[in-house]
Amino acid sequence: MKRYVMTGLAVSVAVPVLAGGASASARAFDSGVSWHACADRPGAECGVVEVPLDWDAPSGAKIKLSVVRRKATDPSVRVGTLFYNPGGPGVPAAQLVRDYAADTFSEQLRRRFDIVGIDPRGVGESTPALRCGQPVHNPEISQFPKNQAGYDRLVDWNVAVGRSCLKSTGPLPAHLDTANVARDFDAVRAALGETKISFFGKSYGSMLGAQYARLFPGRVRTMALDGVVDRAIPASRLVTDAAMAVEDSFDRFTAWCDRTATCALHGRDVSQVWDRLVAAAERAPIGVSGGRPLTAEELRYSAYAFLTMTPEFAGGLATAITQAEQGDAQLFATIRAQALDDPVSTAAYRSILCQDIDPGIRGYADVRERMRQIRSAAPHMLGTSEFWDMTVGCAGWPIPPARSRRHSPIRDVPPILLIGNTHDPATPLRWARSLSARIQGSGLLINDGDGHTAYRRSACATEHIDAYLVTGTLPATGSVCAQPR
Repeated sequence: MKRYVMTGLAVSVAVPVLAGGASASARAFDSGVSWHACADRPGAECGVVEVPLDWDAPSGAKIKLSVVRRKATDPSVRVGTLFYNPGGPGVPAAQLVRDYAADTFSEQLRRRFDIVGIDPRGVGESTPALRCGQPVHNPEISQFPKNQAGYDRLVDWNVAVGRSCLKSTGPLPAHLDTANVARDFDAVRAALGETKISFFGKSYGSMLGAQYARLFPGRVRTMALDGVVDRAIPASRLVTDAAMAVEDSFDRFTAWCDRTATCALHGRDVSQVWDRLVAAAERAPIGVSGGRPLTAEELRYSAYAFLTMTPEFAGGLATAITQAEQGDAQLFATIRAQALDDPVSTAAYRSILCQDIDPGIRGYADVRERMRQIRSAAPHMLGTSEFWDMTVGCAGWPIPPARSRRHSPIRDVPPILLIGNTHDPATPLRWARSLSARIQGSGLLINDGDGHTAYRRSACATEHIDAYLVTGTLPATGSVCAQPR
């Protein structure tokens, strides 16, 4: 999901809508948002919307959502308000809208929409921000336990991390599921005075968008979901699908090296070089100049992070492998720090996903069988994926998942556009197909390309997404954006 290139997937559960829930949101937040100019960011407006900590007890404790808006640059052709979620979970959308709008959105979207970024509860500048007293990832504890004792250490660590989140943050970690976030977004819609909103979600944002459409179908004008996760798929299949997708992207990378003279590994058997490097790291972590050596698992997760950004970073991955071969994994360590070390984003990532998905792990026997399946499917990357990180990271999590309605189809909504890459290592195309089949009247745009998500990576996909969000008209059935030569 977008944790790594959000820079990040690594999924979500709903409680049933309370009778009158949407109207209650409107009544509670019809006073609007008090906007002020964002410091040093011309054209950006910053605001706060207060929402209940627990939507089942709306008169109880409150939390505050950080909201940033950039109004349509051409008011004469404005078509409405566009909510944006970049994924993660744990990426601060408000910051992207405030600081990086020109890089994140096309000129067409900035011209036609008021673009709104909302930091989901616990994320970014929303308060309270989620904090955990223990780091989510401990390099001394394997996520691929070799025996019962290793599994027990992993579960004990997960329990300690979850309890530290509750101790450091308070009750918020028990209310982070995506249904609550979707209700928060509808409260912001009401505060803005909008009857309907358009929504653009990437990666985890596809889960949030689907949940919003399920809970508030009458509030949707248009909705584009890029890099789709279908949470109706059982967790055991999600990890196998993800392992195959990562392996496919690794194979694509090795093929690129074979045909590209500028690849640092050109002319060599890249798969064999990689396998030897990982095997060496299994025996002894690879050194890092000025830092802690990296384990084999860390090398694989760092390589996965590179793959989510290919083809742009394929050369960087080749150079990282070459340098690590020579005894310095500095480039891998840099990527690892961005992907796994940030205490704020990883705390949100783990806490939200463990609220959203029950991995179905009941003991070491389950983990051992799933490891057998994913390693069979991925002989070079050995089952590394964000969904494996989630599966074992949520084993023993002390906060139970929220009740789920993830299998219910989505009906009575305008046409929704789903976008999937043919070679996405984080969100396989089959997930977009699966979710599209359960959204009444939806359309699927296939982008024949690599890396995670298509928007601003593929000019063709970007044009289709922009046109749909503006007009509400889906691309022609069977539309495919061909990969540039």
